[in-house]
Amino acid sequence: MPTLTPDRHAGEPALLLTASGAHPLRLRRAASFVGRFCGLMLRAPLAPDAGLLLTGCPSVHTAFMRCAIDVVYLDAHGTVLKCVPHLRPWWGSISNVGRDAAGRRHQRAAHTLELAEGSIDRLGIVAGSRLRHPIWLAPAAPRGAAGVRP
Repeated sequence: MPTLTPDRHAGEPALLLTASGAHPLRLRRAASFVGRFCGLMLRAPLAPDAGLLLTGCPSVHTAFMRCAIDVVYLDAHGTVLKCVPHLRPWWGSISNVGRDAAGRRHQRAAHTLELAEGSIDRLGIVAGSRLRHPIWLAPAAPRGAAGVRP
């Protein structure tokens, strides 16, 4: 099983912005097919301030998992599209299945955030909440004189 290593941006914690405030999270990122597929299988439960960010992933499964998790689907910029609390082991979830409060079908997610069970309620995560993470920041402008390329 592949090892989940801390994200290369691990020194800059993610910040989850919800109606209840700004909540720092320690995230690991799974960006490869194998990393996303294995995810949290056969691992200890997540800490309350930890999570797994599956980039390029609009659905999840909980096969071989030891405990339930909360699943948060994100658009390409980190905005929450859909929340799935208490996803039990041996179940699956897809981002664009179901309808929002206005009756519209959910949008297909670009990324998925897996959190400890109960995190959605504890942190007040709802559609429209925002995950700020360095992977969504634009690259820094090159240093040098204004208008002059280095």
